[in-house]
Amino acid sequence: MHTATPRLIPLRIPLATLLVCGAAGVVFAQPHLQALLIYDRAAIDEGEIWRLITGNLVHFSPSHFLYDVVALFVAGALMEIRGYRHFAILCLVSAAMIGATVYVGSPELSVFGGLSGIVMAAFTYACLEGLEETGAWRRLCWVALIFLVIKMSIEMALGSSFESLAEGESPSFVAVPSTHVAGAVTALILFASTRLAGFRKTRS
Repeated sequence: MHTATPRLIPLRIPLATLLVCGAAGVVFAQPHLQALLIYDRAAIDEGEIWRLITGNLVHFSPSHFLYDVVALFVAGALMEIRGYRHFAILCLVSAAMIGATVYVGSPELSVFGGLSGIVMAAFTYACLEGLEETGAWRRLCWVALIFLVIKMSIEMALGSSFESLAEGESPSFVAVPSTHVAGAVTALILFASTRLAGFRKTRS
């Protein structure tokens, strides 16, 4: 009787994850960097386009920072340790997509910050990669994807996130659920594009 050999995961240091989390930590500790990098609609209208991307690194309170950075570390480390590629590209592209989503879809927001949309992108991408594996990990990724879809649906219906709701009546930040959807859609597009590129390469 033949049994499948479990996939061995080599030890990897999640360097890109540590870099992004570290950058968010530096920004959080330096108010002058927060002022320079935060998504500020008025400043963007004046040509400071980088804020569409860098605003994701800015956080408004210690709890906001911890929620996002811990979650991103888990998601990013999962991707890198399991050998899933494109984490750095995913962060950059999803940051731009999130900034554009806020700018176009939420004109009432004068400022925005936080990594939660990128967190959603990383978890979504990791789950999509996991669907191509076998065994318990594949089943877990299916369950996680279903949970993420339900989570985003509830957040869109409520107009808030579970994280901000958990803070009670006076949250230090107000979530923008559309940014979570933007992160997940970015992950789906990037995943599909890498598979399409691989398919074309094998056909050529």
